Amino acid sequence: MDSATLSRRLSALKEASLASKICTFIAEYLSVDVESITTDSHLSDDLGLDLLDVVELTILLEDQFTRGDVTNETVQIEFVGDLICHIDGQSCDGKGGGTVAQG
Repeated sequence: MDSATLSRRLSALKEASLASKICTFIAEYLSVDVESITTDSHLSDDLGLDLLDVVELTILLEDQFTRGDVTNETVQIEFVGDLICHIDGQSCDGKGGGTVAQG
């Protein structure tokens, strides 16, 4: 296995692990079963969070999972996947977790 393949696999593993940790954190925050939280879960419609709840959850996740290196750009966070992308420092497509190709 070449180093590029290994690097991609390691990156994918790290991302999956972060997503799992964030979903677990959200489930504990909301006192719900972790299986009910997916990257496609809409924070308002599916999980019942209002804007203030989303801001509070975002701050808690930033404190827990980042070292203060989250971008300060305005992002629209509607889905759990968007929140994961934000915490991971990726650009999101606004539909629950995909990334926008940089080019």
